[in-house]
Amino acid sequence: MDFGFTPEQDMLRDSVRRFMAKECRRDYIRACSDNDRFPAELYDRMAAQGYMGLPFPEQYGGSGLGPMELAIFLEEAGYGWYGAGTSYFTTVVLGGYNVLLYGSEAQKREVLPKVASGQMKLAFALSEPNVGSDAAAVELFAEDRGDHFVLNGQKMFTTNAHVADRIVTVTRTTRQPARKHDGITIFLVDARAAGIEIRPLRQMGRSATHTNEVFFRDVRVPREAMMGRQDEGWASLNSGLGIERLSVAMMYAGTSQAILDYAMGYAKERRQFGQPISSFQAVQHKLADMQMKTDIARLLGYRVAWMLEKGLPCFKEMSMAKLWASEALFDIANNGVQVMGGYGVLKDYDMELFFRDSRIGMIGAGASEIQRTIIARQMGL
Repeated sequence: MDFGFTPEQDMLRDSVRRFMAKECRRDYIRACSDNDRFPAELYDRMAAQGYMGLPFPEQYGGSGLGPMELAIFLEEAGYGWYGAGTSYFTTVVLGGYNVLLYGSEAQKREVLPKVASGQMKLAFALSEPNVGSDAAAVELFAEDRGDHFVLNGQKMFTTNAHVADRIVTVTRTTRQPARKHDGITIFLVDARAAGIEIRPLRQMGRSATHTNEVFFRDVRVPREAMMGRQDEGWASLNSGLGIERLSVAMMYAGTSQAILDYAMGYAKERRQFGQPISSFQAVQHKLADMQMKTDIARLLGYRVAWMLEKGLPCFKEMSMAKLWASEALFDIANNGVQVMGGYGVLKDYDMELFFRDSRIGMIGAGASEIQRTIIARQMGL
C-alpha cells in the first residue's frame, strides 16, 4: 500500500480545503444548524466547483475519479463542517452512487448529469418505524400493477428528504418470502409524487441536514423507476455498502481533526495557575489520545479506499473503518468538552455543536453493534 498521494490528489485536497475554509464560516454553520436550515448556498457552490460529479464517469457528466479521491474530498469536507459532508453524501453517495451501481442506463443518463451539475438532490429511504438494524425486514409495500407499482407505508430517519427531488426507496414486493432478504425491490421515486408526505424530525444534532418521516399513501410509481431486478434488491443494497461506510468514516476523520484543532487552539490560549493549560500533562495526554484516534480513523478509511480501487474484498475492513471512526469521533468530542470545561457546553463556542453533532455517528449507516457483529462473522465466529 502506498501511503502517499499523487500530485493531482494533493491538488484536490488543497482546493477542497481552501474552498471549505472560505465557505464554511462559523456564522454560516450556526445559522444553518440553529435554524434547521439545509445549506443550500454551500451545496450550490460545491456543485459549481464540480465536486458533485467527482465519482461519476465522464459519460454521465462526472470527473471519472475513484474511491481515493472521494475519500480525500469527504475528509476535507468533514473538516470544514460535517454538514457540508452530509449534504454531499446523501445525494452523491447514498443517491447517485446507487444509481450508478444498479440503476438502469436510462436512469443513469437522466439522473447522474443532473446530480453532477447540482440540478437534482437525492435521498435514500431504508429505515422504518419498525425497521432499523434489521434492515431486511422492510415493510413498505409496493404492489405490482403491471405497468406501475402502488406504494403504501412509511419510512423513518430519511436524511434530507425534505430537499430531495428523488428518493431511492427500498420496498417489499413479496409479502411473505421464504427468506426476508428476498422480495425486496428498490425504486427511484419522485419526492413530489402525489401521496407522499414528508415531515421533518427534530433531533439533537446535525439539524441542518436533518432526518424526516416519509409517508407513502397510494403512491403510483412507474415500472421504469425500478432500480435493478424485482425482488432482488438486497444484493443491490450490499453492493453500495463499501462506498457508504468509507464515506462516513472519512467524514468522521475530518471532523475529528477539526475538533482536535479547535481544542488545541483553546488549550494554548486558556491560562490557569499562571500558564496555558496545554502545558499540563493531563491536557496533553487527552490531546495526544485524540490525535492518535483521529489518525487511526484516517488510516482505516484510506485502507478501504485503496482496497476498493484494487478490487479487493473489504467487507470486514469497511465495517472496522466505520465503527472506529464513529466511536472515535464521539470520544474526541467528549474529551474536547472536558478540555474546555464549562466553556465546552456553552452555545457561544463551537465545541458544544461538535459534541451534539458527533453522537448520531454510532447509530447511522449501521449501528456500532451491527458493525461488531459483521466483523465477528467475517472473522469466522
